[in-house]
Amino acid sequence: MKHKVLVIFIFYFLTIGLLSQSTVLDYKTKSKTNEVERTYLLDLLRARTSNEFKQEFIFVVEHFKLAGDYAWFRGTAKRKDGKEIVLSEDIPYDCCHVEALFKKVNGKWQIAESGAFSTDVWWDGIQQRYPKASKEIFME
Repeated sequence: MKHKVLVIFIFYFLTIGLLSQSTVLDYKTKSKTNEVERTYLLDLLRARTSNEFKQEFIFVVEHFKLAGDYAWFRGTAKRKDGKEIVLSEDIPYDCCHVEALFKKVNGKWQIAESGAFSTDVWWDGIQQRYPKASKEIFME
């Protein structure tokens, strides 16, 4: 009898743990199920980087995961016209990586933080700054 109670107790807590975790969606590759939302998120980031660097970009997605109200993107930027990316010589840049944390607020996605061509690891500590973001979205 004690064995059955122990098994039920363990099963209960494992089930609760699994149900409390957010489902992690992988948006690295575009599909029919993620196309609209994935494109919307990338367009937000594209607009921000294009405004900042005065060039039109496309992204090679290396990592893009979503869970709950957060999504984490990491990729490489390329110019839409195929030319070489031109960056200011006055500011040090490390071409061509781009990262972004997206957050859904009142049902609408926005960029919480992003960085393009940074020479430092600007996202260090991002999980502490956004503790509600599932740690799984940052994992490979």
